[in-house]
Amino acid sequence: MRPAPFRAAVVSVVLAATLAGATAAQAVPPPDHNCIFEGVNLNEAHGVTERIIGPPPCREAFAGERWVRPGPGWETAPDAESAVYPDGYNAPEADPIDDFNAKFRGARYVIDRGTAQERTFTYGPEILQTGFVGENGRPFSVPVSPPFRPLSVGEHTVVVFVRLSGEHCDGLGTDPELNCLPEGEFQWTGDTPFRVFPRSA
Repeated sequence: MRPAPFRAAVVSVVLAATLAGATAAQAVPPPDHNCIFEGVNLNEAHGVTERIIGPPPCREAFAGERWVRPGPGWETAPDAESAVYPDGYNAPEADPIDDFNAKFRGARYVIDRGTAQERTFTYGPEILQTGFVGENGRPFSVPVSPPFRPLSVGEHTVVVFVRLSGEHCDGLGTDPELNCLPEGEFQWTGDTPFRVFPRSA
């Protein structure tokens, strides 16, 4: 299994317009809430109006702001006909992305893991956004958290765990470690660092 599935899926949404301005993280958050990553406006892609905490250009917020943790996304082969699987995996009749969507049971978010401020939030399958297709023609789905409450000024982390009702393989290869996800709960990301800044006077 990929330890952190940061495939191109999460950044290859094709938008009608490309917005500039996100080659590196800003010293402080920009005044608007748009998270631009590799030319993609993730706020627009996921229908999020709050500050996004996610890929490296989008890891800052202001005090008092609610924030959302989207992704990373999971990409699969386009259909059952083109899918290839590891030996012994019983391929479902549905296309690989439909299999992932059907088995997705939710995600757990741990904020400031290992500190006195640690908090955990658990959500169900309703947080999975589906129907995306990357520029490579592969479908993908993305878990997108509900908005979290504002955090105190300073450094924070968030780690995501995902739950599946059964083993899932993406149809893109035959290596179980790279192409399959296990049944149950497993860690989906590392402890993503981000910073909350005070608002200027």
